Amino acid sequence: MECKASDEMVLNSKLSFAPLIEAWKRSAAEGSTGKKKLYQNLLERVLKHPELLLPIDSPELLTEHAEWVDILISTIFPISYSEDKDLYAVAIPFSYKIIFASALFRKQFMDEKGEILSMPDIPYQQPLSEDKCSVAYKLILSKFYGQEIQGNVTAIHHYRNPVNGMINYIELELDTTFIDVKALAPLPEIGTSLHCCNIAELGKMDQLKDMLPLGNFQFEGLTIVRLRDVTQREVINNIKSILLEARSYEDDEIFSELQEQVRALMGMPELDMGITPFFRINDNYFLSEQFGGHSMMVTNSEQGISIRESLCKEFLEMFRESETPVLFSEINAKQILDHPFLSRLPHQGYYSAAFYPLKSKGKLLGVLSVVHPQEGKIQRQHLAQLNPAVPLFVLAIEKGAEILSNEVDKIIKKHFTAVQSSVEWKFTEAAVHYLTNKKNGIKAKIEPIFFDHVFPLYGAVDIRNSSIERVKAIQLDLIEQLKLAGEIVRKAQEISPLPILQEVSYRIDKYLYNVSNILFSGDELIIDKFLKNEVIELFEHLKVVLPTVSNDIDTYLSRLDPRIRLLVDNRHKYEESITLINQEIARFLDQEQEHAQKIYPHYFERFVTDGVDFNMYIGQSISPERPFDTFYLKNLKMWQLTTLTRAAKIVNELQQRLSKPLQTTQLILAHSLPISISFRTAERKFDVEGAYNMRYEIIKKRIDKVHLKDSNERLTQTGKLAIVFSQPREAAEYLDYIEFLQNQGLLLKDLEQLELEELQGVIGLKALRVGINMEGPARNESVSTLEVKELQ
Repeated sequence: MECKASDEMVLNSKLSFAPLIEAWKRSAAEGSTGKKKLYQNLLERVLKHPELLLPIDSPELLTEHAEWVDILISTIFPISYSEDKDLYAVAIPFSYKIIFASALFRKQFMDEKGEILSMPDIPYQQPLSEDKCSVAYKLILSKFYGQEIQGNVTAIHHYRNPVNGMINYIELELDTTFIDVKALAPLPEIGTSLHCCNIAELGKMDQLKDMLPLGNFQFEGLTIVRLRDVTQREVINNIKSILLEARSYEDDEIFSELQEQVRALMGMPELDMGITPFFRINDNYFLSEQFGGHSMMVTNSEQGISIRESLCKEFLEMFRESETPVLFSEINAKQILDHPFLSRLPHQGYYSAAFYPLKSKGKLLGVLSVVHPQEGKIQRQHLAQLNPAVPLFVLAIEKGAEILSNEVDKIIKKHFTAVQSSVEWKFTEAAVHYLTNKKNGIKAKIEPIFFDHVFPLYGAVDIRNSSIERVKAIQLDLIEQLKLAGEIVRKAQEISPLPILQEVSYRIDKYLYNVSNILFSGDELIIDKFLKNEVIELFEHLKVVLPTVSNDIDTYLSRLDPRIRLLVDNRHKYEESITLINQEIARFLDQEQEHAQKIYPHYFERFVTDGVDFNMYIGQSISPERPFDTFYLKNLKMWQLTTLTRAAKIVNELQQRLSKPLQTTQLILAHSLPISISFRTAERKFDVEGAYNMRYEIIKKRIDKVHLKDSNERLTQTGKLAIVFSQPREAAEYLDYIEFLQNQGLLLKDLEQLELEELQGVIGLKALRVGINMEGPARNESVSTLEVKELQ
């Protein structure tokens, strides 16, 4: 049912005290002894003024009988109502013409003349015209058709609080207890189709307006207007709606909306808010940079891990056994001394704060901070105002944790698992079969994941002599640390001839001699233990008994890695170089794989150790919906060659950035026969299936250090690309590709055809080896894989 403005114009309504006086009569006749006496006395007196029993059209009449009007209205509102604390009024039916109002109502919503000044006129739920219609039809159906219709009309309105300027919400209730309705025309039969039990249902009965036009009725009496402050309830609902609809509270616009709601809830326009989320992995807490952008407790300039860890510890300790918010009404020097994390707030201009723990199942998920620039502004009584919203922020944190978990899962799948997009369908298929069998009561077991008749391609970019270089780095660090320690010991000997100093000096010289020649693993462990334990203990003692060497010892200790108490400068340089090479090559391979997958979907996995190696498997079983042709295999072999060539050039370009110069070798294993692979759940990777196919795996694991036949020369050399094969047809195919890349300027014209030494269980291997042209940029060069067709 929709009531237009024109419908409101035909509502015949008049002010009348008759319905109220009729209620007096019922109380005088049926009430308790006290009520009977009270209302009988009032009736006898009011009946002497018959003009008050009739509809009132003249405002002057109310002024003339102001005392009686006050008495009449006083019987409506109980003595428990407060003029200064409650919002209530009496109005002419279906209008905002107020004839009486509480002091607080007049102060907030009326001007000096008694006219409505700032009545909240922006409806928050539904138009007031619909309310009027519902009230009118409730009175009509109740009186003339005997229907008992429950409820009064209520509506939510918002207005700007004149004191603090914040948006407040009030609930408006129109009580029609003292309104009588008279029919001005014959009443029709309405049957049972228009039977109604609740006032909310009246708005849905569109036929009422046609069967019972409101112009056929007159309404006499008065409307009781009650207003209740529901700011807290409505703001909580707003916060709930925002958080349920938003993907993340971290969105700047969403967070600003939440902040405004919290300000309205606490009635402080200058209040600011922050959310510091904690996430747990293997029972370890950490602060997420992704969901901590509005933390306030960790600013953009404080990105250090130690700062985040210390903040976690402080909050965890604060709320370990408590779910009660903590208030710091004044942030001063003493408070900061007791709680160091508070030092972050004055720098941002805040001197009053409260912290709410966001917990779920006893676990701390985060902390909600509310802060104010004025000292003493946030007080104990304010804390309860925000408490109802705390569970909603817990849900927001949980949603953020779920989003983070999903993103972490994606990263894990991308970097550490074998479930790639090209084979994901197989895993999905197995999962669907598992769930279907389980639902049907069949003993469920995940079916094996395997692919038959696939062609393997293997390539490796290996860091040359990585083990030797690692040992050299360790030797250099140990030699330098032993020399530094020896200098301090000798200086101490000059001051004090302690026997222990002589013994330590002797051992330092002995270890220096050993390390300077050949470093055995056993010697390394002994020397490490000596330096980490005995030397450190000695130096700590010398700092006490020989203060003159304290500065030298402090300088020595500052050079050491505090975690392992060893000098690791050269090891760090080596590790940094290894890491940089691996990162660049891995990133390059991943980028190139995006192009390779467009040739034909295939399975690709790479491994990072001292270098990067990769396996590729291509075949019809991996992509059953797309016809397979050896043309795609040839394209991927060309991709394999060009990618390794460009990878070598990338490493060559990195030399100026490496802390420790390192070179790489490039190796390919050619294998023309298809094999089968299956997924190993424990290892989360695919392995070759079948005894015959295992020969391929054996060769792959042993060729990285293979020598030329009857020679001590290694096959793999820096600046060169080596291709190992066992069948002449494999060599012939790669010879065509090499010739093409030589013509393109990627490879040098120094091709070698070599025989390899016998390996355990493998004989007859041969190899092609060719130099790589290191001139020109590596990343801008590309060879179209479609050009392979021209080589056939």
